[in-house]
Amino acid sequence: MAFDFTKSYFECFQLEACFSIDQSVLADNYRQLQIQYHPDRFVNASDQDKRLAMQVTSHVNEAHKTLSDDQMRARYLLQLQGIEFDEDKDTTHDMEFLMQQMELREAIDSIDQQPDALAALDVLANQAAVQKNQLVQMFVCAFEAEHWDDAKQAVLKLQFFKRLQNQIANKQEALEDELI
Repeated sequence: MAFDFTKSYFECFQLEACFSIDQSVLADNYRQLQIQYHPDRFVNASDQDKRLAMQVTSHVNEAHKTLSDDQMRARYLLQLQGIEFDEDKDTTHDMEFLMQQMELREAIDSIDQQPDALAALDVLANQAAVQKNQLVQMFVCAFEAEHWDDAKQAVLKLQFFKRLQNQIANKQEALEDELI
């Protein structure tokens, strides 16, 4: 069994290394790789082949997870360009953006006080989705123009939307549970 771990995630899935990818092609190629390398296919193989199948599957899963997520894919594209991220130090310093995030989070936390909390939460979710899409477009423009600092700032801001979407989903689940 041979697998080239030096290929980029995009190459693994036979995709062009760009932000806009065809998610259905990604899904199809992911299934094909899973069929080809899944450890269950190597039950009777040597220990070395079993370990390699596990490593390949793990690599393919990580690649799929990365390319399936807007923020992770954008970050990975920058890393392919040699742009590094420091988990401990890198964050956005855009105070207006940070204030907007804080206001959105506070609005989500206090949504229970609205007469129709689920409808109000939908409005906030739509606002967040619009803002996220604007950031994605900012990233794409900066990336294509090779304005690496601007592209990195967009990626750092996109991290906030991932947490915000999780907060919205958790609040929606809690509100729906209250209705039951």
